Amino acid sequence: MPDHFEIGKTVLGRSIECLHFTPPDYAKEKPGAILFGAIHGDEPLGGYCLAELVKELLAMPPGRETWIVPALNLDGLAGGSKNNANDIDLNRSFASANFSTSYKPGYFPGEVAEGEPEAKALSQLIDETCATRLIALHSPFRTVNWDGSGEELALGMAEHNGYGASSDIGYPTPGSFGSKYGVDGGCEVITLEIPLLEQDEAWRQNRAALRFALDLPV
Repeated sequence: MPDHFEIGKTVLGRSIECLHFTPPDYAKEKPGAILFGAIHGDEPLGGYCLAELVKELLAMPPGRETWIVPALNLDGLAGGSKNNANDIDLNRSFASANFSTSYKPGYFPGEVAEGEPEAKALSQLIDETCATRLIALHSPFRTVNWDGSGEELALGMAEHNGYGASSDIGYPTPGSFGSKYGVDGGCEVITLEIPLLEQDEAWRQNRAALRFALDLPV
């Protein structure tokens, strides 16, 4: 069974849960992976796909050490809003070199980088685990976007879901997760953009890509 623990609490006190899966001994030297969904509360498909992935990992452990956070922005998810309970876009709030307090409507990053408990919790998990394969599940586009050293992984995942891979999402993303950990940190950062589909179809389309990312048979 995986370890199940809390990495922090949301603004409104909801517990941010994480599951830790340990691979077979032969795979323990590979860099660890962290997958997370619902950094935006109005993008629930990623959380659903991660919940389905967890079911499969209970039957077969991943091919590398893995931590899964099904939903980061639980307050936004409960309210159907993109931003957290402080109306801050968590994916503009990371302490990247391009963090800026200038913002478009709806993209408020907060007055200081990583001032929100959800962003702090995720950053602390990455610091503590030293994981470098970092996969964020988003909607509503249809692409496997990469930052940092993630191109090879993105191309492999795109072969399995047919979405195509891209290094440019098409607009500036100051303070984004990918900016901090990919552009600045050089990690394998993937933003898996899942189009607006029925839940079961979203999982069907992305099951093989997610298993590929964790070195599992597809």
